[in-house]
Amino acid sequence: MIGKIVNFRYEVLEKIGDGPLFSVYKSRDKVLNRLVALKSPVKGLQGAPGLSEAFVTAYRGVMSLAHPSIAKVFDADCVGGECFIACEYARGINVKERVRRAGPIAAPFAVDIMIPVLTALDYAHSVGIVHGDLAAQDVIVSPDGEVKVTDFGLAGVLTEHPEIADKYVMRSVHYEAPEIIGGAAPTVASDIYSAGIIIYEMLTGQLPFDGATSVAVAMKKAKDTPVNPRVINTAVPKSLSDIAMRAIETAPEDRYSSAAEMLAELKAVSHALRTGMPAAPVDFYSSGPKVARSAEEVATDAPEKTFRSQFITALVLFVVVCLIAMGATFMLKSRKNTVTVPTLLGLTWDQAQAAAKEAGVTLKDDGTGYSNVYLSGQICSVSPPPGTSISPDELVKVKVSSGPDKIPVPYVVGKSEVDARSAIEQAGFDYGAPKQEYSDTVPINDVISQDPRGGVSRPPRTTINLVVSMGPKPPTETPPPTGTDQSPGVSQERDIPISVQVPADAGGPQEVKIEVSDDRGSDNVAYQATRQPGDKFDVQIKGYGSSVDVKIYIGGQLDSDTVY
Repeated sequence: MIGKIVNFRYEVLEKIGDGPLFSVYKSRDKVLNRLVALKSPVKGLQGAPGLSEAFVTAYRGVMSLAHPSIAKVFDADCVGGECFIACEYARGINVKERVRRAGPIAAPFAVDIMIPVLTALDYAHSVGIVHGDLAAQDVIVSPDGEVKVTDFGLAGVLTEHPEIADKYVMRSVHYEAPEIIGGAAPTVASDIYSAGIIIYEMLTGQLPFDGATSVAVAMKKAKDTPVNPRVINTAVPKSLSDIAMRAIETAPEDRYSSAAEMLAELKAVSHALRTGMPAAPVDFYSSGPKVARSAEEVATDAPEKTFRSQFITALVLFVVVCLIAMGATFMLKSRKNTVTVPTLLGLTWDQAQAAAKEAGVTLKDDGTGYSNVYLSGQICSVSPPPGTSISPDELVKVKVSSGPDKIPVPYVVGKSEVDARSAIEQAGFDYGAPKQEYSDTVPINDVISQDPRGGVSRPPRTTINLVVSMGPKPPTETPPPTGTDQSPGVSQERDIPISVQVPADAGGPQEVKIEVSDDRGSDNVAYQATRQPGDKFDVQIKGYGSSVDVKIYIGGQLDSDTVY
């Protein structure tokens, strides 16, 4: 692989490492002259049906994410049977490896790492995308402190291919929320849980729930309460420990309602760690250091000093009162002039309108958008994001989900053509004109194959093409019965062209059947298929002998009876 040029563009320079799903290579984009991380599914997964294509589809779905703390996906494609994903090359070490090598991370540094992570999550959630598989391995910290979150989009592949997820489970189970382990879809709340596990691991050097197997870890998450980080590491501030514990609450409703809410508390802790606790109130009555003086000096200038001290004290108090009044007025005015964007993601339009009215916010319909997280009809994007302070006259743009951008294709091989068409249309796909082929194993009118195949994900309204069985292929010639004299030409094979038209006013799909009576016998089926009203087509059948009787049935009724 080293030295190979992938897709005529990416020159592989060196191997970075192997994971359970990908081999990762440091590569150079020869077109834009930049370094990229080139990911290729590991050899053991190359043969899994549709898996490589699923990786490409998933990563293409997050190429729109553009945030300084998210490792951007530049390209995803399959060329010559091999699939690849080209991502932003993030220098540094992931948090998991950092903790393994050096133990717990100091509280200020841990907060500095988590603030960009939550900022990235808040941005992704605001555009309707959840990470779904966030782990310490996905957070990369560069030598100069830059933080990148990787592998957005991977959760969808693992959901679509549970047989692959089993190989990946011990990497993700420690960071998955209990409801995800139970089979629920990833949500904002599950991303917050994963972020809480990462904070806990950084502060303590260990995971809150650990076990020899994935089942053991899952059982502990369901039953046990984790040890408070301050018990393990007394250097952890109580406020930071409380944030971690709240984020990993078992019930989703007990966690932070959004990444923005958790981010705000982390920023407050960061400020306190940088500046220290607030200083004690200034004693405005203090006159500074006291100097020992003689009784005569005190007696001489006592009235003057007393008057001056009282004047200065009164002046300082006046200034302080004015400043406090001005500050209070400014704060009240600012509070009146700003409102906070409420949490709207996942609500219907009517619910969002009610929540916005209560918060003093005006919504603007920004159209619809695909979402793999929120159901059709739910709010899937909010701008500015929830938790942002805005002026009352500023509009909040929201998009309503029109459902996922890709949905599973139903598996219809083996079904009758009528049932297959019904399943395809009910799933939200278009039905293509079927192709007909002979088959010795698939009964007449049943589906032999489909394209795209069942189980893969495709955009709604994609055309599904079927190959439908015509039954066994009729023999090309019939040998004369043994011991029977055959006159010349009696069993001569003849090609007979037949034209058929299904009435346009027929009530739905009609079965067309052509029966032939000739020297081979009576009522042999030469053609049988389901056709649509108005279909007009030609069929060439074979007859044997000088007299061939052809009967055409449409919808079970005799349409014509002709002797050729």
